[in-house]
Amino acid sequence: MEQTREQAQQQRRPAQIIAPNSDADAQGDGLVERARELQAEQASLPEPSPVEAAYSAALANQLEAKHDQVERIENRLENLIEQQASKLQQCQSQQPGLIALPGARSRWQQQLQQQQSTMQRLQGRLETVREIRDGMGVHGPRIEELATRKLRHQQPGLASEWDEVQEAQRLSLAHQRREQQERERRKTQAVGAGLSHALVISQRPN
Repeated sequence: MEQTREQAQQQRRPAQIIAPNSDADAQGDGLVERARELQAEQASLPEPSPVEAAYSAALANQLEAKHDQVERIENRLENLIEQQASKLQQCQSQQPGLIALPGARSRWQQQLQQQQSTMQRLQGRLETVREIRDGMGVHGPRIEELATRKLRHQQPGLASEWDEVQEAQRLSLAHQRREQQERERRKTQAVGAGLSHALVISQRPN
């Protein structure tokens, strides 16, 4: 009896060793199949249309030009502010003494106010430029909105064609979503019907 039991255990041992290998093989096959599915999905993605490619290139050029323009204006304003700071400092250093005539003090105060006003105006313009560079608009960065607006003004035909392509893609995606929702609804109904059928069978008397 003991020999028979040992032989039975030895016969079962190979099966215990082979089973994990079989599971690993199955998992490997599953991963390979999934990789093929992902590759097929990637290959099925539509290539950008000529209109989309042309619009993207034109917008990129406009955006680069806007960035260059903003950078030039910012540098110029910073230089003007530096020069104005020197003028303001010089004006402040020319403050009339206590024994100066009232007219001289009045002229100096007027000049000081003018220099301060010019400095505030330049700083305000620099802040506006930086807001355009870094700020956000309704649909995205403000500088991108400005580039898009200029592109649409300069190339209205290309912009119109791009709008048509985007609308067609939007309608296609909406149609795909509706089809997916319909498939899920039918699947849910099928599962519910199957469960109801199984419940009816289980309630039948033996």
